[in-house]
Amino acid sequence: MNKESSKRRAFLLGRPQRSDIWPAVAWFAMLLALPLVVFGIFAAFLINADYAVTRTREVAQAARKVAALGAVADATIDAKASRGVAQIGAALESGPDMVRNVRVAAFVNEVRFLFVHDPDGHVLPLAIGTLETEEDFMRRVGGAIDSLRSQLSAPGRSSLSASGMWTVASDTLISFVYCQRDKQARDICVVFDEITLDPVLEEALDAAAAKIDDRLLVLRDPAGRALWSHGPTSLGTSTITELTGSMRGWRMETSTPSGTPQGLLPLTAITIPLIGCWLILVWYMYRNQQARLIESAFRSEMTAKLSHDLRTPIANLRLYADLLSRRADDESAVRRYSDILSAEIERLALLADNTIVYGRTAAPAPIRLDAAVPDRVLDATIGRYQNLFAAMGSSLKVAHGAPRAGRFDRMGFERILINLLDNACKYAPGSIDVATRQADGMLYLSVRDHGPGIDPASKEQLLAPLLSASGAKDGFGLGLVVVRELAEANGGALTIEDANPGVRFTASMKIIMPANAEETECPS
Repeated sequence: MNKESSKRRAFLLGRPQRSDIWPAVAWFAMLLALPLVVFGIFAAFLINADYAVTRTREVAQAARKVAALGAVADATIDAKASRGVAQIGAALESGPDMVRNVRVAAFVNEVRFLFVHDPDGHVLPLAIGTLETEEDFMRRVGGAIDSLRSQLSAPGRSSLSASGMWTVASDTLISFVYCQRDKQARDICVVFDEITLDPVLEEALDAAAAKIDDRLLVLRDPAGRALWSHGPTSLGTSTITELTGSMRGWRMETSTPSGTPQGLLPLTAITIPLIGCWLILVWYMYRNQQARLIESAFRSEMTAKLSHDLRTPIANLRLYADLLSRRADDESAVRRYSDILSAEIERLALLADNTIVYGRTAAPAPIRLDAAVPDRVLDATIGRYQNLFAAMGSSLKVAHGAPRAGRFDRMGFERILINLLDNACKYAPGSIDVATRQADGMLYLSVRDHGPGIDPASKEQLLAPLLSASGAKDGFGLGLVVVRELAEANGGALTIEDANPGVRFTASMKIIMPANAEETECPS
């Protein structure tokens, strides 16, 4: 492409510039900010209640976790005591070695004192591995045993029931008393020292609290001593929960996670919705303005492409109208020129209809596939424009390579051919080679001129998916843009290659070939 033609004025197409959008958006943003600020101020008076709700939720969550741990501790103590009672009950049925077997079972289960009362009133108090005598134990835990046995005999209790409680003799003497009624209606009561139950409790609680890492948990015995703790020691306990069941007398202290300071909640609750709503509305305004400008750009582009497509047919109409006036006495010439004029008028009418239907683009998807022989369409189109191209100083050489009939976008094929020939005649008049080819369901049309060629930068711009503001020039580029879009709309593409000399433009489109179609020779 020569330098003179490449310096023509730019035809502005493409995306709208941001500088055209932001002034209106900025005014809208300023007007919108005022009511949002007023809304935020009023909202601040309602936000303080959120802090109390949050703290209440955290306390309730902590209570649920403590209740779950308390149930684990209660089940652990009951399970250990129940196993000991079961083994002692079995030893009571062991015959002559009953006393020895009972002592062994009690010792294995770390029972410090055993009390058995059968239905006949026989009592077996037995101290195991301790310096205290049976009398000492009875004085210390006798009241607890009587209380538990009364509970086992209460109306509504099942025949096989159990109950336990903790006794506190001093800060260093805490015991767990557990009584169970067996199948022989015997009340078997066992006493455990706290020191023997501590490891069992710690192991069970450690496993249950493995996933709790957001709060500090402290378990205290009936004497107030901390037996077990879990969680970050940097926190302080603020909630005390009394345990139930066999863990009556024990308590769990918990801390709630440090919540958001009350002074920051209103600020956060006001700022985030304020900024969020403001940004969303500003973005919506920006998109709306951008859509309007893009629509305007599309309309301008459509008008430009339609105007470009109309130039060559109008020039052809003028030429043949002039020929008609000059050769009005030649009937055969008048008839031939009239046919050409009618064909051009019909093609222009169809082009105008397509532009109205598709509105936003000058290269719509094909609306009609016609059955025709591509080479015959090529010759008919060249025949209509032969005189116009000759007047522009160009001569055409045609190589036929698509003689078989098929279904394709005939009008799109003609528009591609006319635009490529018009472009070659304008910027590289002289000898122009036109060739067609069919292969693998595709129809190829190539036009080669013998001019100075095209520079690589212009080639890259013309083949780009989107045009920049300087991507198409008045008289150069816009016709090739139409060719590219028509080829892509028909499932093909436009390629540009150096022919040395000159440049070759090749456009492709899909063609549907009928099954078992016979090859038809195109007349030359």
